[in-house]
Amino acid sequence: MLKIESEKITLTRNFKVYINFLSDLNNYKVLFPKDKISDWKSDNDSCSLKVQNVYTLEMVKESVSKNTINLISGESSPFKFSLKIDLHEDKNNICSAQIICNANVSPVLKMMIGKPLNELFNYMANQIEEAIVTE
Repeated sequence: MLKIESEKITLTRNFKVYINFLSDLNNYKVLFPKDKISDWKSDNDSCSLKVQNVYTLEMVKESVSKNTINLISGESSPFKFSLKIDLHEDKNNICSAQIICNANVSPVLKMMIGKPLNELFNYMANQIEEAIVTE
């Protein structure tokens, strides 16, 4: 099992803005590096994309709670994974976000994809704020 945690990022807007934005998987396209994805398809509850023209990832919304959005791999993904986006608001109304991924991959694949996925999830976490600001 490969577990990757993005850095925690600080967000500047109202907590509900982020939950609403991240609850709709149509919005996830802007979280990925444009030069690394193609064949984007999405609706409110799922999305699929081709990564570097090599493999297709499909994500399906499993649940949304007060502080967490849970996504799981879809049928066309090359490996099983879960993706959790944790959002927290402290007593001073400061929000933070972190992306946590658990992927069921072989030890060899773990060594190959661990660092690139860590970089991807850090990129995605940082894009959350930028996507809201430019929306």
